[in-house]
Parts: sequence; structure tokens; C-alpha cells
Amino acid sequence: MMQNTKAHYESEYGKAGLYAQRRWPNEEFCRFMGRNFFSKPESERKDIRILEAGCGTGANLRLLVQEGFGTYGIDLSEEAVSLSSKLWGAYGCEIVCGNMMELPWKDNSFHAVADVFSSYCLAEEEFQVFSDEVYRVLEKGGIYFSYTPSKGSEAFLNYEPAQKIDASTLDGIRRESSPYYGNFYPFRFMNMEDIEKFFDKKRFDVRYMEKVSRTYRTMEETFEFLVFEAVKR
Repeated sequence: MMQNTKAHYESEYGKAGLYAQRRWPNEEFCRFMGRNFFSKPESERKDIRILEAGCGTGANLRLLVQEGFGTYGIDLSEEAVSLSSKLWGAYGCEIVCGNMMELPWKDNSFHAVADVFSSYCLAEEEFQVFSDEVYRVLEKGGIYFSYTPSKGSEAFLNYEPAQKIDASTLDGIRRESSPYYGNFYPFRFMNMEDIEKFFDKKRFDVRYMEKVSRTYRTMEETFEFLVFEAVKR
């Protein structure tokens, strides 16, 4: 399944380059950083190590670099890593091409791991593997931040002609009127109960959770995201 995802993004980044996705940081990621790290003195920030899983062309890395934090990224697309490295590699960022289910860093390496609309491409079993890796590379008290599709989205409630891979994952967004139509690779959604149960088992404390939604086609359809923070016990 990861091969379909990689092929999609290699094509997108290859055609559109930096314009394949937004150029500026995700608003909820900015809020996460504000809640947790912007009070840190500038002299200490370079020692605060933050990893973005699925960093794409580096829009969120831009925030970390400009604010002086230790910046790391991983993405499965070679095109994306090449583009983001050209932008931010000179600032000391470590950006690697790889699978987020096999993070190439030592145990307890990071103060935070950010997942901004990235791990949704992992079906439930794969997401479990990824979450184990997040737990491993976070230090005690480290924070996992996620901005991920919600099961309250009409794209999930009215998913046909797509099919379900498991209880949470579609085999793509295949209804032509749906937001994100054309993403023909695994697309996973979560609800609050999933998050609370799953991350309790993973030895995390979920301490922050909000719902963010927007409408499409002049308010005809709603797409929801869940925003949450889970702290390693």
C-alpha cells in the first residue's frame, strides 16, 4: 500500500515542485508550538529536537528553522526530500528519505514528533507500527502532535465508490464531489474514542484534543480534522 502513496507523491512533487503543497506552516501546528515551546529562551531552542514525520517540501520545517529549534524531517518521497533539503539543509536541518514506520533515529531522541496530515495514509495496522516508533524515539515527557482526518467527515460517512480496507481506512477518496478526490491510496480517519483508547494502550496521556472543520463547494460538504497531543509517560 505504501507503494501507491509514494508513487502519488513522487508524481505530484515531480510535476509541481514546491507548489505541490502549501508554502507556509499549518495553523494548528503553529498553535501547538505556541502552547508548548515558544516560551523557551532562544538560547535553549537549538537543543530542543523536533521531528516532522511526513515533512513534504518543508512548510512546517520553515517554522522550526526560523524559530531556532533543532529541526528534523522524514518523508517517503525522494522528490520532496530533495526540495526541502535545498530550502532548509543549509540551516542544519536533518531531512531524510524513508518510511515513517522505520524511523532512523535512536531511542529517546526527540522532544516532540509532529504528524501534520501525514500518517493518515497508513492503515490501522501500519499506524500501530508508526505509533510504536513515535513512542520509541520520544524522550519521556515528549509530545506527539497530530492533525488527522476525522470520522465525522462526509468523505468518510459517504465514502462510496471507495471501499474500506479496515474499520477506519478507505482505499482512496473516489467520490468525485468529495474533498481530496484523486488521492487513490489508503486514507485513514479517526474519532476521539479511537485516539483515547489507542494511545492509552501505547503508554501515552492524551492531554489536548480539538476538532477543526471546514466546508467545501459553498458549504455543501464538511471535512473535519482532529487535533491532539499525546505525552509519553
